[in-house]
Amino acid sequence: MLALFLIAFVALSALTVLGVLADSGLRWWSAFGQLRRDMAQTAIAAPLPVLRPNGAVSEFSGFERGGNRLANRVSISRAA
Repeated sequence: MLALFLIAFVALSALTVLGVLADSGLRWWSAFGQLRRDMAQTAIAAPLPVLRPNGAVSEFSGFERGGNRLANRVSISRAA
């Protein structure tokens, strides 16, 4: 009787673990899918800075973290 109880307990534990892992996996998959979609939209909406013929780089430095992007605007010129 104890063996039957232990087998049932292990089986239920395994099902619980599989359910939790499946749920976590689906959440990660969904999160990375959303991140991929957001990054694709951001790449279209805000292209990378363009290197100008005189060597100056304008627009964003690449180190901004959120906030107002206009306030983070920088202009870097090559040293003469």
